[in-house]
Amino acid sequence: MNIRESSHGYWSSSRNFLWVAAGATIGISNLTRVPYLMGEYGGSAFLLVYMLSLLLIAAPLLAAEWMLGRWARDDLIAGFARLADAASARRAWKLVGGMALAGAVLILSYYSIIAGWSMAYTFRVASGALSGVGEQAATEVFLELARDPERSLSWHTLFMVIACVVVAHGFREGIERAAIRLMPSAALLLLALCCYAVATTDAMPALRWLLLPDFSRLGWRGMIEAMHQAFFTMSLGIGVMMNLGVYLAVAAPVKRLALSILLIDLAFSLIAGVALFTMIFAAGLQPAPGLALIFQVVPRSLPSSVGGTLFGVGFFTALFIVTLCSATALLEPLTRYLIDRLRWTRVFAATSSALMIWYLGLGSLLSFSVIQDFELAGRNFFEWVQFLTASWLAPATGLLVCVFVVSIMPRDLISAMWGDRDRWLYPAWFFALRYPARLSLIVVLLYASGVLDWLVRFWTG
Repeated sequence: MNIRESSHGYWSSSRNFLWVAAGATIGISNLTRVPYLMGEYGGSAFLLVYMLSLLLIAAPLLAAEWMLGRWARDDLIAGFARLADAASARRAWKLVGGMALAGAVLILSYYSIIAGWSMAYTFRVASGALSGVGEQAATEVFLELARDPERSLSWHTLFMVIACVVVAHGFREGIERAAIRLMPSAALLLLALCCYAVATTDAMPALRWLLLPDFSRLGWRGMIEAMHQAFFTMSLGIGVMMNLGVYLAVAAPVKRLALSILLIDLAFSLIAGVALFTMIFAAGLQPAPGLALIFQVVPRSLPSSVGGTLFGVGFFTALFIVTLCSATALLEPLTRYLIDRLRWTRVFAATSSALMIWYLGLGSLLSFSVIQDFELAGRNFFEWVQFLTASWLAPATGLLVCVFVVSIMPRDLISAMWGDRDRWLYPAWFFALRYPARLSLIVVLLYASGVLDWLVRFWTG
């Protein structure tokens, strides 16, 4: 039951793998949603719960997914079938691999739409088209882009082509080389934006909003949002981390790498939050959730100066970089599956995967124009895909992974999967996976289903 050697090859080094994993985890939510949630739910009160969730929920599950992929050395579906056979469990467990693969495909299908818009905004800010815009003008500019199927399709297509080219070059020559160049560049870019914002405006309102503790605003909802965000920001439950583990060397320090990813992920969120909200409050604006923050509030916060233009170009460039690195990690699982199952070449598998996801993304793209009035239970296609993947499919898959590792796999197989390094951490990891991780994901699913809201209404009368 020892860990097999990989027939696909390995990452060049643990340090390079760290940047690849960082690229897979750091995305739009790190730059915008985490800072917004911090301000909305009590500053460092939310941050404290978020950090504990990263440590007790995300880190154990992240290590588990890497170790499962490293032991299986196969695509997601065949890998779970292999694990089920080794655990003498029903092969129906391979459906967990199918759920994870479906999650990666669906998320990338709408993620590429937003990434394409960020590319478009980079050029719009650089041209000065968004200089000094007001609230109505900023809204009109965004809606004009989102409701124009032809232009949105062009940016969606361009982004998917770029992601496809990277993945087609291979996991080392493509994904790894892109990550080790782009992610440090994004980090330096965000750091420069933060320094500019702090040096040119008053950062205290933003720092108070982000960091001043207010536990009265946290509440049970803020705690669940922190748990959910900690899980989702690590790209867990969608097969990405398990797929990256396929190429991980036996001697790789998985536990240390997991903790390093948490720190990098948190640093990106804090730096981006200080940079963005310093500019937003300096402009006398109020934060907004979701797409409105990125494409309406941020452009309005930019000063009508060269510095403001450079800040805007830098922000949307950083946004494009992190979304591209995430997209390549999301595209790789389906590519790996087609290579292994259909014996296709990597170029053909990557192209076919990108084309399928591009086509699926048309539903999200047209949700802002042609089919915007077609709704089911108050949600359009784009909103349903977002809701089902982030609130249901990913947490449910993550919960099943926890159950499989803790309750299905024999102890000797888990021990072999862990390896000989850091044996003293094994009991703590297993305990965290059995209790905090599983219970938290159950709570997240109950919250997404509306059961918790119903219970609160029932309890409070």
